[in-house]
Amino acid sequence: MTRSAAPVVLGALGVGVLAVALLAASPARAAVRRVADGRVGRYYTWAELSASDAAKRLGVDNTPPPEARANLEVLVRYVLDPLRWALDAPVRITSGYRTRAVNEAVGGSPTSQHMLGEAADVMARGYTAEQLATMVVRLGLPFDQLIWYDLERGGHVHVSLTTRRPNRGETLHAPATGGYLPWRPP
Repeated sequence: MTRSAAPVVLGALGVGVLAVALLAASPARAAVRRVADGRVGRYYTWAELSASDAAKRLGVDNTPPPEARANLEVLVRYVLDPLRWALDAPVRITSGYRTRAVNEAVGGSPTSQHMLGEAADVMARGYTAEQLATMVVRLGLPFDQLIWYDLERGGHVHVSLTTRRPNRGETLHAPATGGYLPWRPP
């Protein structure tokens, strides 16, 4: 390196060090840490959003593609993170993103929003599925479809959110006897 090039290189390095120092002191620091940790939003990880026993059993890669990842980020930002924060209790994702093969293996709907990264099935310790679904509605969280399943059908809540069209705000109950019934929170 020539003597005249040294200040340019050091200057660029100095700017980089300064940028890192400023980033470390800003709110963006937490966002950078979440990305480095594989986090989506405040409470969730990509691993949680794409975990699937069916995928493991089938030997299928259940990694969401970029469009599904973008949809999952929206779902986490507007529904899952606010729900977790309001409950002050962990909200566990039992099913998030699903490839078509995984969706078929678990008996999902052929038009399941899980395949687009627009849906998650969740549970929270200390809450029944009906109580959890009621919380989503009472908190005024946006959703396309909200379904609470009786314990015999999994005891979870399915929540979806889309950016492709207006959200329906549909609320359903999946009783033990099968099918789906219209539902309104008590």
